[in-house]
Amino acid sequence: MVTAMGLRANLPFLPGFVGHDLTKTRHNRSQTLVYKLDSATDNLKQKPMEVDRDLLKKMAANPAFRLLGRKRDTFATHDERAAAKEAARNTYRPTVQPAWLKHDRQVLRFYIYLQEPRVETAIENQLYRFFELHYHLEDGTISIQEPKVENCGMPQGTFLKRHRAIVPGTHRYYAPEDLRCGEDVEIYSRRFRIYSADDFTKFYFSEAGLDMGCEESPPSDNFTVTQRFNKELPHRAVPKEVMDVKEYTELKLGGARKNDGLEQFVENDRHVLRFYAYWDDQTRYGTRTFFAVHYFLSDDTVEINECHTRNSGRDPYPCFFRRAKLPKKFHLVHVPGMLAPEPELYKPRDLKVGTTIQVFNRTFFLYDCDDFTRTFYKEYINLEQPKVALPKHTKTHTQLSYPPHTAFGSEEDSLASCLSLVPKLPKQDLIKVMSNSDRVLRFEASCDTRQPEDAQRKFIVGIFLSDDSVGVWEIKQRNSGQVEGKWAERSRKKNVATGTWFCPQDFFVGQTVTINGTPLYIRRADEYSLKYMEAHRREFPMCDIFEVMRKLQPLRDSPEARDAAAGGSKMTPQNLQQMMAEMFGVEITDQEVITVMRNLYEQCVEEEEDEVLFDVSKLLQALSEPPPLAGD
Repeated sequence: MVTAMGLRANLPFLPGFVGHDLTKTRHNRSQTLVYKLDSATDNLKQKPMEVDRDLLKKMAANPAFRLLGRKRDTFATHDERAAAKEAARNTYRPTVQPAWLKHDRQVLRFYIYLQEPRVETAIENQLYRFFELHYHLEDGTISIQEPKVENCGMPQGTFLKRHRAIVPGTHRYYAPEDLRCGEDVEIYSRRFRIYSADDFTKFYFSEAGLDMGCEESPPSDNFTVTQRFNKELPHRAVPKEVMDVKEYTELKLGGARKNDGLEQFVENDRHVLRFYAYWDDQTRYGTRTFFAVHYFLSDDTVEINECHTRNSGRDPYPCFFRRAKLPKKFHLVHVPGMLAPEPELYKPRDLKVGTTIQVFNRTFFLYDCDDFTRTFYKEYINLEQPKVALPKHTKTHTQLSYPPHTAFGSEEDSLASCLSLVPKLPKQDLIKVMSNSDRVLRFEASCDTRQPEDAQRKFIVGIFLSDDSVGVWEIKQRNSGQVEGKWAERSRKKNVATGTWFCPQDFFVGQTVTINGTPLYIRRADEYSLKYMEAHRREFPMCDIFEVMRKLQPLRDSPEARDAAAGGSKMTPQNLQQMMAEMFGVEITDQEVITVMRNLYEQCVEEEEDEVLFDVSKLLQALSEPPPLAGD
């Protein structure tokens, strides 16, 4: 059998000439880290211990070797040796006490504070936080605790866990001589100010001969001063939430539950006030409904039951409002658990015959009560409760309204299915369609949204006279970011201001119309549209020169206008509109100004440097004469 040792003996000790055990089958490394007796340890083979053979022979030859090797008194008795042996033992209180035993549970307590900036509130610009620094004498550790303050809004308690802290700039730990009143202590880049200490700390420093320093008074910030002032005010109101928490804490600690309504329940049990009321339902199928209102004096709860008449057609369930406290004003809570204001409840003084009460936004009129209720109000409140005669209920027939449009087809088509079982086509004005089939009024408009990106947008608004339909197209503008072309499909559109369909009379220069939710300001009209509106003056009164001149007649008798005419002054169309609005309260639209300029251009209109001006003297002269019509 060839072994590794045999190969090593015959081969030279050179690289590449190393023999291996050919019979070895497992080549893995053995595990070195194991768990023994529930603890982690290594599984390495320990080095053999060196044994002193001579020492073992001496110990085996003389059994008293251990005692003979010690230095002891040869003439000591057995009792003396037992006493010495007992004294040498380590008892629970050694002769020289260590620090952990000598200063067990002895703590030096210093009162410190920390100053922090406050930038998120206008009440104060700095905040003082007060702490207690505990120095444990047994091991030299330090801990900092912050006393909890009610409603402070900050997490308080343990500020620094107990451990040994290093003095900044050195390699040593804090000692009692480093802590003195009136000096700053820096711990982990936070600077604390020591202003006082407790009595034991002062006693320890005096006995140890250490310098205690000078005590200081703690500072106060604006918030602390305000809180102290509010606490000193008399009759300080406590929020209901705080009282509820205090009551819950008292009950949790084993206190008794308060029962404020016990006396009221004992005195007024089974005493119920009964009122008779009715509610006039003003909805489409509503009617007058009668109720019995029960007010329980034992706990100020209210119950409302319906009083059904014979053949009323209502379900035989009389409970309208389950017994509970009735608030005067109903507050809607959108989400469960949402905070709501404290409700104001109905009391016996609020229930009087001849008045109304609100039950979840329903008005109930109290018209009568029973004998017990009258006696109660007479004895306790000194109030008479007379019966009120019921007013006659006038029956009114409510006409049914048409359902809203479903957005499919036109409104006329949808309405035809409501007027008859067999829908009929809506009638059209064929004369209007045939005579105005090729007539379109066109206006130029701009976007009046007051947005900078819409300031340069321009539109063409077309009104088709054949069917009063409206179409809007956007004019191409370079670098505007908007697509030119059709902006609003040609169709009949509703006027948001009036709620009716748009008609040609709604469009004129200076008017703002809302189409597709966008306000469009009409700036000008084309020549065909102006001539058409002037030819049909009765349909378009703003293009009737006679109506416009009649509105300008107060200007002829105005002393200010005569003085301006005598001085040969001129005015712009804007000045004319402003003068008529301020002096006479007459609004002159841009379309009416255009009508005056088109009909009186040769008489009183002049152009200077691309600006149109009215000659005041010629304008007053033209107002006294019948004006010529445009195009004559």
